[in-house]
Amino acid sequence: MKAMDEMPNKPQPDWNPRSEVVLSDQIEAYDGMRQRCPVAYSDYLGWSLFRHEDVVRALDDHHTFSSAVSSYLSVPSGMDPPLHTSYRRLIERHFEPTRVEAFEPLCRIISADLVTKLDRNVEIDLVTWLAQRFAVRIQCAFLGWPDSLHGPLLAWVRKNHEATLARDTTAMREIALEFDGYISELLNARRQAGAAAPDDITTDLLRERIGEQPLSHEEIISILRNWTVGELGTITACVGILAHYLAQKPELQRRLRDQPDLLPAAIDEILRLHAPLISNRRVTTRPVELSGRRISGPVTTSR
Repeated sequence: MKAMDEMPNKPQPDWNPRSEVVLSDQIEAYDGMRQRCPVAYSDYLGWSLFRHEDVVRALDDHHTFSSAVSSYLSVPSGMDPPLHTSYRRLIERHFEPTRVEAFEPLCRIISADLVTKLDRNVEIDLVTWLAQRFAVRIQCAFLGWPDSLHGPLLAWVRKNHEATLARDTTAMREIALEFDGYISELLNARRQAGAAAPDDITTDLLRERIGEQPLSHEEIISILRNWTVGELGTITACVGILAHYLAQKPELQRRLRDQPDLLPAAIDEILRLHAPLISNRRVTTRPVELSGRRISGPVTTSR
């Protein structure tokens, strides 16, 4: 994350968000930081905010805490109001309850197919063999992308994960361009097909407008990149979180097997307690004081 203020007097780190202790239980670690050091600096994340009032201030004050944390176009997550508002409205139309409900039966078919194909009576890596494959198949189906992309996207997810953990910016840039190439091919094929293009969300984006202007090629790529790059990881994490939680609570497992009508509420509550995303990013536009500390540059807010 690049700071708008270069922070000439770089503070000493207050914590290490990548330490084994933190990664083994991030929620417990964040709760501890909230008591010990509610505004903390690290070389990896910049400034981290843990107190509710500080987090709310950073989320609400976009004039001081901007979402434009990247030099690359990011629609809409890397935008601030009022621009963010227009793009957010456009995107939210694709997640209306009727659309989601219509997609649910296909989700169930994909889930059942993946589970029935798992090897029995052997130990497997649930994330690799189920969660990641579920995420890729679900997202391709949602966006109207061909099955032929399942394999390349799975390989791409792994490469992107490795480059991100290593903070290899050169590799991350090349991997991003590879992904953009997949999207450009899909968009170009739909443009050439004209009225015969598939009736799906990807085609819809080619028809969308902000005010009087159609979305640019770069804006569409950014939206699809955010949906895919972000959602593949989030969906994978959600499956892993649910499986891990239920594996530790056999009594709850039995109850949900006996009363499947409780599943929607149980899933919502488990993911509320153990969310796949426990922080958000901002960058300060000017020096600001929070909890007695004067900060500038990149900021992460905990949930």
